[in-house]
Amino acid sequence: MPILIRAGKCLPVTATEVCFRFRKPPHDVFGVGHQSSANQLRLRIYPDDQVSVTIVGKKPGLDMAPQLRELAYSGQVAEQMMRPYDRLIGAALAGDRYLFAREDTVEAAWRVVQPVLRDIVPVEHYARGSWGPAHADALVPGGEAWHNPVG
Repeated sequence: MPILIRAGKCLPVTATEVCFRFRKPPHDVFGVGHQSSANQLRLRIYPDDQVSVTIVGKKPGLDMAPQLRELAYSGQVAEQMMRPYDRLIGAALAGDRYLFAREDTVEAAWRVVQPVLRDIVPVEHYARGSWGPAHADALVPGGEAWHNPVG
């Protein structure tokens, strides 16, 4: 089961979400072909809470035609939702230490992480406002594509 994570600065949309794509059905009853990969569960936790299930089913009527359907739930968006950096800077300015690690904790964490950093992967540059370097498309299994969140 491949798990792909895309993260970066200056992507077209700022969102934190997980998209689970279901396996293609063993028999293509409705002749949907590549559309069957649209069966998915999407969970978004930032900037607003959302859950949606998208499935391909049979269009109402006598024809065996496919129809894409989505069931979605959106939580109430907070009026004054504080972004993570705003919260961190606010805590620093107020002198609150609850969001910050002590120096000995940071040093211990670096002792664990430092050996892993010996084989550093080079940074891949990409155009501002794009979905990342073209090289990232090669990471997705054949016949699939990245999920691009909507703003």
